[in-house]
Formats: sequence, C-alpha cells, structure tokens
Amino acid sequence: MATDSSQIGPRVTTRGTAALDAAERAHLVSPDDIARASRMCGSHFAVITPDLPGEGAVLRGRYQMARLRSGLTLHATDACDMHDLTTQLVHKEGVTISLFLDGMADVTLGERRFLLGPAASGGKIEGVVIARGEPDLFRRRGRQGMHVRKVNVSLPFDWLDGEGLEAVAGHGTVRSLLSDHLSSARFTPSARLLALAEQVLRPQSYGPLLHALHLESRALEIAAEALSLIGQDSPDRDTSGLRPREQRRMWEVHDFLEARLDGDLTLEEVARAAGMSANALQRLFRAAFGMTVFEYVRRRKLERAREALQEEGLTVSEAAYRAGYTSSANFATAFRRTFGVPPKQMRRRNSRSPRSNGPAGSMAWPRAASCMSLSRGQARPQAVSAVCTSPEQSSPKAERPPHR
Repeated sequence: MATDSSQIGPRVTTRGTAALDAAERAHLVSPDDIARASRMCGSHFAVITPDLPGEGAVLRGRYQMARLRSGLTLHATDACDMHDLTTQLVHKEGVTISLFLDGMADVTLGERRFLLGPAASGGKIEGVVIARGEPDLFRRRGRQGMHVRKVNVSLPFDWLDGEGLEAVAGHGTVRSLLSDHLSSARFTPSARLLALAEQVLRPQSYGPLLHALHLESRALEIAAEALSLIGQDSPDRDTSGLRPREQRRMWEVHDFLEARLDGDLTLEEVARAAGMSANALQRLFRAAFGMTVFEYVRRRKLERAREALQEEGLTVSEAAYRAGYTSSANFATAFRRTFGVPPKQMRRRNSRSPRSNGPAGSMAWPRAASCMSLSRGQARPQAVSAVCTSPEQSSPKAERPPHR
C-alpha cells in the first residue's frame, strides 16, 4: 500500500467522549513529531515561540499526516495546545480544503491572514478552500488551552487536472477560484461533509491496510464534496491584494489605532485622520488585516487584558475595565470567544507556572512577524531558507512597503 502516514497519538477506537479524553491525556506530541510529519506538505518547519527542546510536548491528543496513493495529503488533528505555540513552514503549492469542527486557527499564508474555526466565527462551522499557486510561508499561532478538531485535505494541481475537474458542478467557478495565488473561499459544509470529517477523526478499529484505505476514501470524498459545494454555492471570492499606496495607508491607520488603544475613537474620526470615507476605510482595512477597524481594536484590547492577567495578576474585573468593558460577564464572554478559555483560567495558569517568552498567541501583526511581509512586490524573506528556531536568533523583521 503506497500510503505514507505519520500518526502521533493513540488511535481512538470508540465514539465515546470519555475514551477520547483519556486518549488525549495519554499522549503528548513534540515539535520533532510535527517536523517529521510536516515534510509531507512542506519544508523548513520551525518552532518560533516558545523556545522548547525538540522533544518537548506542545500538543496533547491525536495528530496525523498521511500522503495518500492518489496524490492527496490528509492532515487530521484532535488535540489541545499546551503552549502559546507559533510555528512555521514553507507550504507546497496546491489547494487545501480545511474543515474545523472545534476550536480555531490563527494562521498567515504569505501575506494573507486567516482566522478559521467555530471559535473565530461565533460558533459557526465553516469550510475554507485556499489556493497556493507557488510555495509560500505558512505560520500558525496556537493558543494555550485551545482544543482544535480539524481535517485538512490538500490537492496538487496536477491531481485536479488529471481527475476531471470539468465534471464538477460549477467547475468554472472552482477553476476561477483556484487560478490566483492565495485566493480563498469559505463555504457551509454539508451534513455529509461533516460526517466524513468525523470518520477521519474517530476511525473504527482497522488494521494498517484497511486504515489506509479508510483514510484515502474519506479524503477523496471530502475533496469531491467540498469542490461540488463551492461550485454550487458560488461563495464570495477573497483575493484581496492592495496596491502599495493602499498598503502604506493601512499601516498608517494601524499605527494610529495602536497609539490610541486607551481612548474611545469613532469610525468617522479614524476615517478623517486617514483622509478617506468610512466605507473606503473599512474595505481597505479588512483587505489588509482580515477584520474591520473595530474588530481589530476590540481584539487588541482583549489581548492587552490577557497579557495583564498573565503578567500583572489583575482580577477579572480589573482586566474587564482595562479592556473597556463595564460588565465583567460581557468581558468574560468576549474573552472566551476570542481565546477559547475563560479569563479566570488564564490568570490561574500564570500563578502555576512561569510564562514562556511572551504571549505568542497574541495578534502578532505583520510588523511583529519575523518572517512575513505585507507587500506583494517584495522579495520572499530570507528566513524561508534559513528559518529561525527561537526568538533570540537573528531574523529579518517584516517590512512595510517602502515609501516612495
């Protein structure tokens, strides 16, 4: 059987949640484990933060990567982040279908940022398809305590061409979507698609041969079903690429907001400072940073409150006030929705153990991302070929588009 599979963590042989929890407690996944598995989808894997030994534990649960006979690659995770873990690798070209059943992922691919998963979308389960026309730098920012259940199926372009994409309903829409580097589309998974993902995450007890066949059949069905849904639904295409002048202006807005996070700004005041209409500001800011102006401000205030809970030992009420909330209950709800854990739990963690190299799970906007660039026109960062492995190592910082 020509299936190359790397499974880390015990195989769950029952659908009972108690058995699943026991399996998660039983196994730890290390950076070395992830590095070996990641060779199936890319190269130059590195842990950016925290600074951990290669054999140290970063995930608790089940982590699997499999290269299938058909040419597809399947990646399944049912695990909990043990740290605010930031990792990166250079991802191969191709198309990836992602289904997040629980938790969230804060990832950057090239110059695009994606917040994926129910914890990032108010509990709504979405699928996303992302096309990579060339190898590009992928970075994931995990959050301590976040339990992620997801299934990714990656398809090489030659597989799509050879397997008859024209037979898919709405193939013109699909082909148009996949024609641009870093184009993406979100869609609502069907009940069938969710069932297939669950069958990957909770397989029956098979021998090696049947398990490989099981994974391959589910991966092929997920690919066919997802591509069909994209063709039928004609989802909004998301290929945002700003001109250099627009990028510079959005960086100026970014700095304007960062300098005034303690104040109460209106959208009109921000737009006036930027010299554009409120509608234009919202459109350009969302294209640059993946969220609206006030989604950004709200998130940054929550992140600062999170850091204060961890570093200063503030009470939840004090952190709520600092984030601009008059109700501690509303603050706790927003905090849990954003970070996946209640603020009290974040404060308890700090009292139990020292914090590792800063809050890697915070919103590290492109300026703070050591191997990232917002500008389309710039050369690929040198860190792609010489990946930094700890925050102490020298590495190029993300650059803004040059002023002209």
